[in-house]
Amino acid sequence: MPSKKDTQLLADLRAASTRLTEAGAPELAAAVDDVLAPGGWSRLRHATDTTTGVSTPNVAIHVPLVLRTAIQDASQAANSTLKDDVAEGLEAFIAGRFSPEANAYRARRNTGLETGNLNVRVDADLKRRFQEAAEDLTEDLGYKPALSHVAKAWLIEKYDIALAERLAEA
Repeated sequence: MPSKKDTQLLADLRAASTRLTEAGAPELAAAVDDVLAPGGWSRLRHATDTTTGVSTPNVAIHVPLVLRTAIQDASQAANSTLKDDVAEGLEAFIAGRFSPEANAYRARRNTGLETGNLNVRVDADLKRRFQEAAEDLTEDLGYKPALSHVAKAWLIEKYDIALAERLAEA
């Protein structure tokens, strides 16, 4: 069931389309309508930002919600962005300055904690370089690191965040 916020966003986008048509910008209204069409939003997932020429794919980091909140709060308190924080961690991994243990910060099952995704956009070239480095380091590390695993471990260590189970108790 859609939330009130989702319903309002849909209504606002439809109103924007109508206003754009009235204002003499039917091509912009058509773009909004394309996104509102079934499956239209998915076309944006692989789009390249024409102002920068950079594609920024999403990285979904599955975490307990208390951990997600703690990471977001810590990043904001540091006047940083999650995108910059994750990029810093991936660059450290590529340079060999950071590599988490195979099961470091792995979510425990059946803890009763509600989980969700911490979604972060990552530059496509950085993602490609990470994947190449991960492939090269797989044998040395004894496991193939996933981008989301390295990003999560970096954020937890950078901001010295307690394990989610302890956060939930607080």
